[in-house]
Amino acid sequence: MQALAVDPTDTLAKLDSLVASGRLPSRDAARCADLAEALRKPVRVCLMGPAQGDLRTIVYGILGTDIAPDGLSLPSAIEMGHGARVQTLATLEDGTHLACDGWPDSDLLAEAPVFLQLDAPIEALRLMSFLALSLEANPSMHRPALSWAARRTDIAVWCTPRFSVVDARIWANAPERLTHRAYLVETQPSADVTHHEARRQFAGYMQLPLPGDIDALLHRLRDDIDEARMADVDAAHVLLHRLGHLNADVAASEAGVPARLDATARPPLDRSHGQLARLRDVLSEPTLFLARRARALAEDLAWTDPGAEPDWPQIALTHVAETTEALRDRAADWPDDLPEFIDMTDMIEEATDLVLLLQMEAGPDQVEDAAGLLHQLRQSFDMCRLGRGAAA
Repeated sequence: MQALAVDPTDTLAKLDSLVASGRLPSRDAARCADLAEALRKPVRVCLMGPAQGDLRTIVYGILGTDIAPDGLSLPSAIEMGHGARVQTLATLEDGTHLACDGWPDSDLLAEAPVFLQLDAPIEALRLMSFLALSLEANPSMHRPALSWAARRTDIAVWCTPRFSVVDARIWANAPERLTHRAYLVETQPSADVTHHEARRQFAGYMQLPLPGDIDALLHRLRDDIDEARMADVDAAHVLLHRLGHLNADVAASEAGVPARLDATARPPLDRSHGQLARLRDVLSEPTLFLARRARALAEDLAWTDPGAEPDWPQIALTHVAETTEALRDRAADWPDDLPEFIDMTDMIEEATDLVLLLQMEAGPDQVEDAAGLLHQLRQSFDMCRLGRGAAA
């Protein structure tokens, strides 16, 4: 990894001290925390495109190995991040997680996972994590798949043999969050200049003949990330200068910086009458909404004739996706001072993501799995309203 021109260590220490001091107005505290997180976390790069073979070649180049033994297929979504050792976490269609040490083996891939998360002690992954998303499957899933990826992406890289009318049609449906910082990479470039105009909608363009060395792509990404990190450091310096009087007070305090809260700590579930009332007030309406949506789905499935309605799995999964998205919109306004609210928000996010993966297959088994997810969510809402925590 190339070193930043300015070492952010001292900047991070000052930001952390200010946030932990409790002296800042909420808006300034949030700004300090956001800048500190931006300086610490790897930048999320999404490699996407219609040619799954090209994406896999790039994935193998990043990891330095072929992770699909014996020619077994890989899922359309693969995430790669840094870890102390090589580990694999696979998500199956029913939401089950399978973990193993090392790269995915034949037994794990034989389970046909819909999503793979890979951790490895690879230096490039310290600076950037990667999400590889193949879009060569069901065209009706391109838009929701791009929306799913947008929530996990800082830099998008559209990989394609040659940017075509099909590429342009898919990219036109991409959310703005993806398009504002995106590169175009062509793996089979041509001297033809007819599509040069299309390249202008991307922040950068690169020819990367495959199979071949992907270092040029990684260097380009590193340069872009370093530039963005420098901008974050500059923004932090401006903020620290504005808050200089508070920063000096914290540094001069003999008491030192208070210990930071452990985000994983959870208070005991001995809720007061007021806390239980708040849980009921916040969660009652979404619980009722979820119950109605689950009941409507059950009634639709009971009366559906698969022979007369061949598209019924996609219709049912769309119903479930709309339900989880609506719950996620509600959860965005919930308070975060009780663990039940945090746990339910996380559970809704996971359910929303999993339903999107199920939609990519859209069969009777996926509908059954999605219905099971709604049932699990409903159980968790009921338990949380009683102050008993989320269901396992």
